[in-house]
Amino acid sequence: MPMGMFDYFTIDYPLPLESYILSQYRPFINAVIDQDQFQSKDLECCLHKYYIDNNGHLFIDESSFEDTEPELRQLYYHGHITVHAYVPLTEDDMDLNKRIRLEYDLKFTDSLLVSATMLHPTKEELSELHGKL
Repeated sequence: MPMGMFDYFTIDYPLPLESYILSQYRPFINAVIDQDQFQSKDLECCLHKYYIDNNGHLFIDESSFEDTEPELRQLYYHGHITVHAYVPLTEDDMDLNKRIRLEYDLKFTDSLLVSATMLHPTKEELSELHGKL
């Protein structure tokens, strides 16, 4: 099955972690959030780079090369964007059975991020995985 294209997201806005996330997993999740490993298929799916600042404003990086300074242009957006990343829960990040999908629903109202809701992992998904580790 061929993989589809997506867009990249760098998010400086503080993302919530649900209370059921065990303390031993929080460093792994925070590392992924800090490394800006989010992807989405909700916009153009052309490998564009998007940025959400810590105030919740959405930008697109219009620079054409990775080694140049970002050229950020603020976007108008009203609606939801789902972003996701995969979080390895052990030092062996290649073991696909020991990782979780981290997913957020980002709600924008008149170009401002007004809420970020964690969709995955659910409490049940994390409990099931914890039993395997």
